[in-house]
Amino acid sequence: MDPSTRAVFDLGRVRDAVAPVLASHGITLVDVEWTTERAGWTLRFTIEREGADDAGGGVTLEDCADVSRDVSSVLDVEDLIPNHYNLEVSSPGLDRRLRTAAEFARFLGRTAKVKLSRPAPDGQRLLRGELLEAPEGQVAVLVDGKRIAVPFADVVEARLVFELTSQSKPKKGQRQGKEPAKESGQTRQLAEAAPRSGSKRSERGSEKRK
Repeated sequence: MDPSTRAVFDLGRVRDAVAPVLASHGITLVDVEWTTERAGWTLRFTIEREGADDAGGGVTLEDCADVSRDVSSVLDVEDLIPNHYNLEVSSPGLDRRLRTAAEFARFLGRTAKVKLSRPAPDGQRLLRGELLEAPEGQVAVLVDGKRIAVPFADVVEARLVFELTSQSKPKKGQRQGKEPAKESGQTRQLAEAAPRSGSKRSERGSEKRK
């Protein structure tokens, strides 16, 4: 898509417009992105439940669908986005991105992958290991038993690593009980609204012309 077609609008105004909706559901906004994909422009909200202590954010598919419906209604009324787009609402996922120093501090002790813009002191550009406490403005990772600290400004991208816990195999002749399916590191709760346009499209898909 030609970059010149990119819509010009204030994501801050979008955040402010949807804040009451999220609060009413007991939901916190983790991030909002405006990005182009093969299907066109996408406005993506990443959410979690207030006070959640798990990486996935404590939200369900039903939560995402409810928030998507109500956010869609608000965006229709406020009319802040001038062109065609798709609306997505999702949880952070078990491999959630770490974007701020506060998020690094929140998940101390968890395994993460940290991609750097320049090599760490030992020459690595990709650190994988346990997140450790670090001075302000730095990120520290325990890699193969060695503590490596780098400037926060050098972090290009960081994600938690979801690790499956190993289970003992049942003895011969012993049937293993069924367990709930485990969520993979890439799985996220996701709700998508119908495609939206400058002539808006509602959650039910009916168009409303300007």
